[in-house]
Amino acid sequence: MNTKKILKKLDEIKNLIQDSKKKAEKKVVFTKIGNLEWSEPLGEMSWYNAKKKCEEMGGRLPTRIELIDLVDNHSDEIEDWDKEDYFWSATTRSSDTHHAWGTHLPYGYTSYGAKTNAYDSRCVR
Repeated sequence: MNTKKILKKLDEIKNLIQDSKKKAEKKVVFTKIGNLEWSEPLGEMSWYNAKKKCEEMGGRLPTRIELIDLVDNHSDEIEDWDKEDYFWSATTRSSDTHHAWGTHLPYGYTSYGAKTNAYDSRCVR
């Protein structure tokens, strides 16, 4: 095979891989709750990865206050409360920037964890 044919074949393979990745990516659903659109739970990941994933979807991590408001004022609008977990917020701990605050849904208590820990996340936009 000559070089042009090899490069063409490699390009075809690259396109097939990209297409299969796109098909494999799960489409995240956002639901309007209060003044924000909330994503479904995204699964456990570090704070850094959660922040990046939200940004890639055109959103952001919710603040600690927004998560608490979700529990206090909109709990009747959440369809998947059976998913009990600790969720990351965008709020970094002021005395230690290596930690961020999170809220345990559906109960609403908050605590902080190392940003490298794996917790669940939701995005808002």
